[in-house]
Amino acid sequence: MHKKSHLIAAAVLAGCATSALAQSSVAVFGIMDLYAESARLSGAPSVSKVSNGGLSPSRWGLRGSEALGGGLKAAFILESGFAPDTGLSLQGGRLFGRQAWVSLASATAGEIRLGRQYAPMHYAMAGSDVEGFANFSPVLAMYLSGDQGRQDNQVSYWSPTLGGLSAAVAVAFGERATVAPGASAVWVPAAGTARNSVGGLLRYQSGALDASLAVHQGGQSLGSGTAKQQAFNLGAAWQFSSFLASGNYWEHCNDLPGTAATPRTRGAALGVRVPAGAWSFVAQAGWVQDNGRAWATGADKATGRNTFLNVGLNHALSKRTDVYVRWVRVTDDNGGFNGRATAALNGLFGPGNALAADGHAGTLAAGVRHMF
Repeated sequence: MHKKSHLIAAAVLAGCATSALAQSSVAVFGIMDLYAESARLSGAPSVSKVSNGGLSPSRWGLRGSEALGGGLKAAFILESGFAPDTGLSLQGGRLFGRQAWVSLASATAGEIRLGRQYAPMHYAMAGSDVEGFANFSPVLAMYLSGDQGRQDNQVSYWSPTLGGLSAAVAVAFGERATVAPGASAVWVPAAGTARNSVGGLLRYQSGALDASLAVHQGGQSLGSGTAKQQAFNLGAAWQFSSFLASGNYWEHCNDLPGTAATPRTRGAALGVRVPAGAWSFVAQAGWVQDNGRAWATGADKATGRNTFLNVGLNHALSKRTDVYVRWVRVTDDNGGFNGRATAALNGLFGPGNALAADGHAGTLAAGVRHMF
């Protein structure tokens, strides 16, 4: 009898374990994307190199969820960026520098996420980019990652979708972290401490249309006062059969302490993707223009402008693997992006590479992407 009771208890525990496993899941995911290119910045000889993340930045991660009952679900994402050309971790060497958050979600009440996340602005810009933030995209140059991109210490709320409409709001606490301008922080005007960032997203998805409006405000406490960066993006993508067209209008400004001058940058991009069997043709054109004010001081400068052209081909070898070719050219007039010389090359050449005033840059690239 004693042995029988142990067998019954074991069967019950096994049943409970099976039930728990059936309600929860954890998956490994990732992307490997590398390309060979011949790239050139004006005033310098061309350079041949292997680079990371032509169409999608290389990454690996874990995602999981658990049904808690009553329509409530817990979920998480841990995502690590890396450069397979060197094997190094990206995002400053963080283990999970791309994303690291946990959430509670209800189908009727929405979702709350806590941790390192993308700002709402990210989703509006990615949704209006036919290249989806590929390194070659002019929309990525407008992104100014870090200001409008990933944010530490973020709390966000994501509404359910009603009639195609959804919304998100987010607050990222600065926690008085030390910040300074640099190649990887082109939005910071001077050394100081980070202030809280806030953002919002309104999105409409129905049939062939995906349209969005996003706003963002961040800033720094400086010795001379408070600087505030503000941005908005209006974008849309339209899918007709397998043909895709997208466009966006973006604006970014810097309210500086002690001056009425506000450096401002605005830009737009249009793109198309045209399929032909396993092949697809991609083309994008974009421009960015400043208002003739230096970013860090508000001083007068010549009105600057950058123009972008991106064309190429994709060939799908399978649902998870494709090869691609891209040709990109970026041209500057009078130091666009309010004189932030690295901003125009965001993604294309990486931090530390600057586009000289009245200069140009370009690359011819061929690569392969595999998703798992």
